[in-house]
Amino acid sequence: AVKPQHGCGGALENMLKVFHYFETNSEPCSWASIVRHGDSTDVGGVIQKILEVHRVKFISCFGLRLSDLNSGEVHWLHPNLLLSHVRERYERQLPRDEWRYELRIRYLPKGFLSRFREDQATLSYFYQQVKSDYMLEDGGQVEQDVALKLGCLEIRRYFREIRGNALDKKSNFDLLEKDVGLKRFFPRSLLESVKPKMLRKQIQQNFQQLAHLDEEQSVLSFLETLSPLLRFDKEYFKCALGSSWVISVELVIGPEDGIGYLTDKGSTPTHLATFSQVQKIEYSCSEERGKNQLLLDVAGAAEPLSVTTSSLTLAENMADLIDGYCRLVSGSSQSFIVHRVQKEGERVLPSIPRAGTRMLILFCICFETDDYTEIIDEDTYTFPSIRDYEVDRDRIELGRCIGQGQFGDVHQGVYKIPGNPVFAVAVKTCKSSTADSVREKFLQEALTMRQFDHPHIVKLLGVITENPVWIIMELCTLGELRSFLQVRRYSLELASLILFSFQLSTALAYLEGKRFVHRDIAARNVLVSSLDSVKLGDFGLSRYMEDSSYYKASKGKLPIKWMAPESINFRRFTSASDVWMFGVCMWEILMYGVKPFQDVKNNDVIGRIESGERLAMPPACPPTLYSLMTKCWTYDPSKRPRFTELKAQLCIILEEEKQRQEERSRTEGRRQVTVCWDSGADEAPPKPSRPGYPSPRSSEAFHPSPKHMGMQNQYQVKTTVVRMQTSIHTSIVSLFLCSQLSCPALWTVCMPTLLSSSVCAWCTMVLERHFTMYCARKKTPFSSDQTGPPKKPPRPGAPSHLTRAVAMAPTDSSYNEGVKIQPQDISTGPTANLDRSSDKVYENVTGLVKAVIEMSSKIQPAPPEEYVPMVKVEMAQKLLNSDLAELIGKTKLAQKYVMTSLQQDYKKQILTAAHALAVDAKNLLDIIDQARLQMGQPQPH
Repeated sequence: AVKPQHGCGGALENMLKVFHYFETNSEPCSWASIVRHGDSTDVGGVIQKILEVHRVKFISCFGLRLSDLNSGEVHWLHPNLLLSHVRERYERQLPRDEWRYELRIRYLPKGFLSRFREDQATLSYFYQQVKSDYMLEDGGQVEQDVALKLGCLEIRRYFREIRGNALDKKSNFDLLEKDVGLKRFFPRSLLESVKPKMLRKQIQQNFQQLAHLDEEQSVLSFLETLSPLLRFDKEYFKCALGSSWVISVELVIGPEDGIGYLTDKGSTPTHLATFSQVQKIEYSCSEERGKNQLLLDVAGAAEPLSVTTSSLTLAENMADLIDGYCRLVSGSSQSFIVHRVQKEGERVLPSIPRAGTRMLILFCICFETDDYTEIIDEDTYTFPSIRDYEVDRDRIELGRCIGQGQFGDVHQGVYKIPGNPVFAVAVKTCKSSTADSVREKFLQEALTMRQFDHPHIVKLLGVITENPVWIIMELCTLGELRSFLQVRRYSLELASLILFSFQLSTALAYLEGKRFVHRDIAARNVLVSSLDSVKLGDFGLSRYMEDSSYYKASKGKLPIKWMAPESINFRRFTSASDVWMFGVCMWEILMYGVKPFQDVKNNDVIGRIESGERLAMPPACPPTLYSLMTKCWTYDPSKRPRFTELKAQLCIILEEEKQRQEERSRTEGRRQVTVCWDSGADEAPPKPSRPGYPSPRSSEAFHPSPKHMGMQNQYQVKTTVVRMQTSIHTSIVSLFLCSQLSCPALWTVCMPTLLSSSVCAWCTMVLERHFTMYCARKKTPFSSDQTGPPKKPPRPGAPSHLTRAVAMAPTDSSYNEGVKIQPQDISTGPTANLDRSSDKVYENVTGLVKAVIEMSSKIQPAPPEEYVPMVKVEMAQKLLNSDLAELIGKTKLAQKYVMTSLQQDYKKQILTAAHALAVDAKNLLDIIDQARLQMGQPQPH
């Protein structure tokens, strides 16, 4: 977007020549860039474009100055001003060639020289700016020896490689004098007042004294030498304190002392306020000629500080300077300037240009007036140029109306192109009775959309600019997302909802890269093109901007309940405010189209947000996804994630949910296969269900309103904790029970391992109780000589004595509230009493159970690098490859999320997967034993 000065092709009305102080090989007076800008580009955007090319660090120190080349009058342009407004205001008064746009460092931090040393580009720029001011304005006012020293410092900096005595040679000095020119280094007054021979001798002598300095030292010495003569760190304004001409003073504004004033030359400035104390800046033009007032609200002062100036330009320049320093000191991009005083108790809401100029048209539903709030006007627009997309009206055939808005309808239509098959389109119409200004605003959406080409953004196909105005777009046949979610809430998988969120994040990351803000991200403005694809639409509020600037809304209607707090309070819209709205949109999607802050009035929303209230976690929402939402709702805009980060995180969450979905499908498949193996009363037990998120049916339950959401989620978390702990203990009990019933040696080996864990007392109690009940059912003392096939264990979910015993177990309240795991109880039947002397299957299953029990007691305190050795079981992959693959996957996730809040959750998932693996191995052994007994082969072969 920034071109060299000589490359100024294109439409002149969209080009701006900005002079700067980035050093090039040309003459300093010709250093400039040609900036291409749009109708919605603001001054901050121009500054950002130029500085990005040169990779400047201290961007907040720069401002744009507009100078009248004839009168010398200066206008400092606030970063929030639209460039189209600036050019319209000033270029009407004088021709464009008589104005000079100049990029300058104006706002200096404390200790600016030491700070600028951190960034060579900023230090060099500031040096060139100060040197230029010195050469143009104050060169003739300094003493001769000072001017010589300053000139020689510049020679030393400019010719970094030459030696100290190089200028003693005539040829070298002639090269400096004739090819480069002494006027580049010394003021004209010195060159005209000193004879050439004497000047040469003095330059040679001074240069030798400075030859030891490097480039940075030369720059700093130049600035320190000039500082007492040219106060480049302060600005002075002639004005009066108070609302009348009572005390004529010179206001002094600078980085070290803040705001002060001088009554006499040479006196010490009287301190008025620091920039951190300034809370609000206002300026106004009085009807009384020659009196313009600047008001500063200062913390701790009984009344505002009033400054009276002789012109509105002076008041504007002072306000811009103080505002720039306040933004620099506070580290905020928010302006402190307020253009009108609000009545007490009145809340300023965000606005967009002129009421009714934007059509809020929704596919397949009517206009929703309760989602938007009317606010105050202040903005105008130029007519957008979109002739390249002009379409012949005869090629469009309107069909049925699929949406209605305030100033027009949306129709389904057919686009007929000669030689090509017709295809369906969506046509936004604007009523022919609307004013030209409304029609221009309506076409602004088309002007915005034509710049985008993304698979998840609605594509612009053409426009018809003559009355009645039409915008032709691609048709998304399934309508808008909110109604789609409401209709299909019982058939949509959680993975589909996350997929929609991910697709929107890719579209918004694309807009962020092109420096556009959408300002109306909501489910109603997302269109569904297919069952697995959504597209972002409705760009009526979108505006072009820069990352470090913002768009200030004016008259119109805006969706308060979706907006960020800075957008509600200060009408500020940035990519960070879009991130907030995207978080609300994700919440809508996970809630199947429920609106945010239901039963809350628009005026009360900001109070809820500022008190810390946020939308509650939707049912079945992964905690990782809700954590991402809460990051989007961080109050400080600078701490919210960027869309590129959101896209990457959502991609990970989506892949994890797909894995869980595939895992559930495989589990259901294995259950059906197990049922098919049933040959009567001696069938093998069914495979236990895998832990994870509720099945799709579980998400079909009623979704409560937001005001009841917090209570329900709290209950869900507590229930999850109990069930998680219960499942783990149940698994351990089942494993020990089956081991004791089949192999007393295994009990002897593994019991000390369990006793070393934190659950030994509980486990001992439950094992004794369960063992007693088991013997009672058998009505015989326990004997290792029992014969006969094993009894079929209870189905998962069926009531059992073990379940009741586990329900009495204590729970750990410190369990991390992370991924919600809702496993079913895992249990196995007794093992057949067979000769195991050469049974390889029995040996492998026994070894696997031992390994799982040992891992259960050691994984909690173990570091991540020891996870993998814990789950290695010899020959186990030959038994249950699928279960091992699942266990390996959980182990990788645990290693990936180490040192995060999810670490404990994934450790517990490792345990659950390992227990399921052990039970499945035991089931396999039982099935093989049954087959052996039925075939009359008790001895393994």
